[in-house]
Parts: sequence; C-alpha cells; structure tokens
Amino acid sequence: MQAGMMARNTGKQPPRLGGTIGAFDMLHVGHLRFLQLARSRCDFLRVGVGSDRLLQHSKHLKPVIDEQQRCELLRGLSCVNDVLVFDIGLDQTDAAVDFLCAWPIHVFFVSEDWAGSQRFKTLEPALLEKGIVCEWLPYTAGISSSDIRQRLERDHQ
Repeated sequence: MQAGMMARNTGKQPPRLGGTIGAFDMLHVGHLRFLQLARSRCDFLRVGVGSDRLLQHSKHLKPVIDEQQRCELLRGLSCVNDVLVFDIGLDQTDAAVDFLCAWPIHVFFVSEDWAGSQRFKTLEPALLEKGIVCEWLPYTAGISSSDIRQRLERDHQ
C-alpha cells in the first residue's frame, strides 16, 4: 500500500481508489477545493491532466500552462497521490471507460457543473457497468479558468 492511503482507511477494508480528470490550466482555489474534497472521500486520489493536444482540440484553446507543468503543480498538492496525462476526450465513451478502468479506480469524481450533460448521460452508466461509481462534487462558484482567461484578455486589451 502506498504512503498516504491510510488517511481515510482503517485497514479493515480494501482502500477506496478515486480518480478525476481535468485541464487544471491556471490552477485556482476551485480546483484545490474540488481535489481536497475528492481526496477526503477516498484513500488514494489519481488525477488525470488533459494533454496540451487534447485541450487545443476539445476546448479550442492553447493552454496557458503546459501539461508537464500542470502535472508538476498537481503533484505538489498533498491531497493528490498520483498524476498522469490523458489524451482521450470523455466524449469518446468506450476509450474513456477503458482508460479509467486501467487506472484502476472505484470512484470517479466529477464536478456537478457537468451533471445532466450529454457526455455524462452516456459515460456514467458505462462506468457503472464496469464497477466505477461517479460521485458528484460541488462546483466552486465565482472562479474558473475560463473566467480568469477572460479577465486577463480584457485587462490586456
């Protein structure tokens, strides 16, 4: 068992392995709160960071912080146990499920701002079929990387 896995687990049951994914570009307090809450609900938290290529393709934006630096920032957080780059869009349901099953995890943490999206209407039952439960966590209102990006662009015009 890896260091840090016993934070929640009393040792009487197998560790609960959790995972989440995101861009984590311009890391902010909303990201931190989400990751801290996710970690409090599992024994080991693995975080997937969207590759630069994926973000350019899916969000049509060049990341402000490159994927390796985003990984390094996340590795520096005590609530994160493992970080890796992912290059599969969640809209590619079969590939995304295969990717997440390979981690392996028991619970996939999702920000509730994605609730009801077509992406998760498809992905959630596919994950559940493989034994991975989606757990919805609160969205931190008032802060987002998109808002930060817009403010920076507006302030530098």
